[in-house]
Amino acid sequence: MLCCRGGGYCARCDLLVGLDGLRVSEVARDAGGALTVTVESEPAVMGCPTCGAVAHAHGRVVVRLVDAPAFGRPVRIRWVKRRWVCPDPDCPAGTFVEQNAAVASPRASLTVRACWWAIGQLRREHASVNGIRRQFGTGWRTVWAAIKPLLQAADGDPARFEGVTTLGVDEHIVRHEALLFRMEVRDLHRLAVAAAG
Repeated sequence: MLCCRGGGYCARCDLLVGLDGLRVSEVARDAGGALTVTVESEPAVMGCPTCGAVAHAHGRVVVRLVDAPAFGRPVRIRWVKRRWVCPDPDCPAGTFVEQNAAVASPRASLTVRACWWAIGQLRREHASVNGIRRQFGTGWRTVWAAIKPLLQAADGDPARFEGVTTLGVDEHIVRHEALLFRMEVRDLHRLAVAAAG
C-alpha cells in the first residue's frame, strides 16, 4: 500500500520524514498512537562494495529503528533494505545489504537523527535518559547504548571548546543543589538528635 493516491512515492511525505536517499512507502499508527513509517530506497544499480562488480538483487530484509518523536508520538522507521549478491564467484563479499550511514549505522537500534535528538534533549532541556526512553517508547539501555559512543567521542574532542571565551555556571542549579544538600544535612542532624534523645 503506497502512502498517496495515484501510486508511486509521495514527495510531500518524503519531505516530511526527511531521510535523504529513502522514500516513504507507507505510514501507519498503532493502537497506542505510535507512528510506523515504512521506507525504502529507489531501485538503482548497485556495485559490490568489495570488488565493484554490478550486483544482482537478492531479496529484501526489514530493519526496524527507533526515530525521534514526531507530533508528540513515538516513531518507528521500518526500513525495507535491498539485499544484493555479487556475481563474481571469487569475491569474498557474497551477499550484502544496502547501508546509509546518514540514516543509521549497521546493526543500530536508533536512527542517527534520534541519537542527536536525544543528546540535544540531555544538553538543552536537562532531560534524563529515562525521560528520553519514555518519549521514544523504548528501553533505557537501548537509548544509552546508542548515544554513549557519540557522547564519548564529543568528550574526547578538544575542538568542542574552540571559540569559547567565557564559561559560566547556572546559579539556579547550583543554589538548588546546595539547598538540597543543606536540607539533607539538617534532616540527618534531626534524625541524629532524635535517636540520641
